[in-house]
Amino acid sequence: MPGKVRVIPANTTEPVKYVVIYSRVSSNSMEQLDSLKAQISGLTKFISSQRNWKLVDIYIDIASSKKGSVRPEFTKMINECKAGLTDIVVVKNISRLGRDLLKCLRRSTH
Repeated sequence: MPGKVRVIPANTTEPVKYVVIYSRVSSNSMEQLDSLKAQISGLTKFISSQRNWKLVDIYIDIASSKKGSVRPEFTKMINECKAGLTDIVVVKNISRLGRDLLKCLRRSTH
């Protein structure tokens, strides 16, 4: 039984969310670099499955396990978040942001 096809336009009322990935590993050993690759791959797949999310950048810090170590990509990401360029930061787990999350967040807000 032939019928008419009705086209239903996409709902575009939801704003696009600009998303970044932050990933870090403790060293540049092959094992750690494989972990980094897996983190980014998994997070990219997750983001692509979300409606209205657009991946705009990936920030990576390597060899950042020492207390007080400089994490230039983390700092850059925080500054771009403060500037309103990012809506969502996606990480493998909360420990990727820092070992002491409260201290890390306090430092990021100043």
